[in-house]
Amino acid sequence: MVGPTGRVFGIDMTDEMLALAGSSRIQVGRELGYDNVTFHKGFLEAIPLADGVADAVISNCVINLSADKRRTLHEAFRILKPGGRLVVADIVTDDHIPVQIKNNEKFRGECLGGAMRQEELMAMLRSAGFAAVRLLKRFPYRQVGSTSFYSLTFAAVKSAGGQTAEVIYRGPFAAVHTESGELLLKGKKTRVTLTDVEARDENIFVVDEAGAVVNVVQAGGCCGLPPESGAAPAPATTHAAAAKPRQYADCLVCGSELRYFIDERDRCCYYCGEKKAANASCHNGHFVCDGCHQHKGVAVIKKYCTESAIEDMVTLMKKIRAQPAIAMHGPEHHALVPGVILSTYRARGGKVGRKEILTAIERGSKVPGGVCGFWGSCGAAVGAGIAFSVILEATPLTPAKRQTAQQATARILGKIAALQAGRCCQRETVLALQEAASLSGEILPVALLAADTLHCSQYHRNRECIRQECMLWDRRDKSAAAARSMALVI
Repeated sequence: MVGPTGRVFGIDMTDEMLALAGSSRIQVGRELGYDNVTFHKGFLEAIPLADGVADAVISNCVINLSADKRRTLHEAFRILKPGGRLVVADIVTDDHIPVQIKNNEKFRGECLGGAMRQEELMAMLRSAGFAAVRLLKRFPYRQVGSTSFYSLTFAAVKSAGGQTAEVIYRGPFAAVHTESGELLLKGKKTRVTLTDVEARDENIFVVDEAGAVVNVVQAGGCCGLPPESGAAPAPATTHAAAAKPRQYADCLVCGSELRYFIDERDRCCYYCGEKKAANASCHNGHFVCDGCHQHKGVAVIKKYCTESAIEDMVTLMKKIRAQPAIAMHGPEHHALVPGVILSTYRARGGKVGRKEILTAIERGSKVPGGVCGFWGSCGAAVGAGIAFSVILEATPLTPAKRQTAQQATARILGKIAALQAGRCCQRETVLALQEAASLSGEILPVALLAADTLHCSQYHRNRECIRQECMLWDRRDKSAAAARSMALVI
């Protein structure tokens, strides 16, 4: 996950474990294509690394074995860079551990005798200097007598320094305290000092001088949607990638080029932290799951498609794709296509309502990213098929309607597959909508419309662009641009 330019240090106190880990190094390096892992002998209470070398410190069920847990947490804090994070899974209890468990050699070896009391763990983290402590997961683990043990995953940050900002606590509680002890009353604008992590927390609105929210991307309110430029970036932080707004192209986190895997690999999503099967990550190791990739985009799609009276599918598609929540490529397009078809069909007099539009969008949002390569299909074609199925009220037990929807999907997929090209969600969405309009007169009570034109303006950012081979390529505009560039060079 750190990529070829990053480094990984493994720490263990036993020669046997170090030898076992070292025996896998050559094979792991060969499979990765680079060797960036080193192992060091040492104790958690005296980690053999220099100050401030690590962006992240992780531990899996080991701190409970430490004889001096406070010292261990201080050591983790010492080796972290400002802005670095600690993420740990370990065993905790809610109550004090009875002596007969704490002093039992077997229970200590089973990670129970040295388990941390959760309340004391929070105090130790604060004492070590950590801020923005979060409890990520907690599951029941073991029951010994009347003592319950839990598997707890928590995270904490070595602050890069606080910054003042005006914030509004959103709820649901009446009030909360910041790490520095400042009180936030729900709904009241207050100037406080925030750590970089607190400034990105979506439980608060961070507002600028004009009162605009700068840390949360929002859909519209009673006065319509926000400006198309989108929300301003979150306050500055030493986590450069985390502070940046979502990128429009390639990796949403850093904008670097994506690399696709032939087989799925377990990766942790940059935004939600959940480990999931990934079919791609960027060259910097960032992975964004489909849910996080599209959830804001799908919210925008739902709002536009349920409220729009636009009749032309291409017009509505352009309006939605102009919003900052919609990336150049991504699974949100699989929800966009059926939403646009149903919305414009209703605007032209088709008998569908808000419920049917939302149903189609939800179905489309479940089509994973990358299906154009991994499934031998295209999410835009599948999305169009979803729209026809909803309009026709097809089910697995309606042979004629089912066949019609499948034939529509196949025809649209054939149109998309006629091009030998890498992915381009804009091109494939337009093709799907145009072909859906073409065949709608044959199979729908109300014909669809896709008469609006679209001239591509993203070709310079799309590495897979096929240029003149694409029907969206405007030769006059591109020729003029080339002439202007030539004149500048001269």
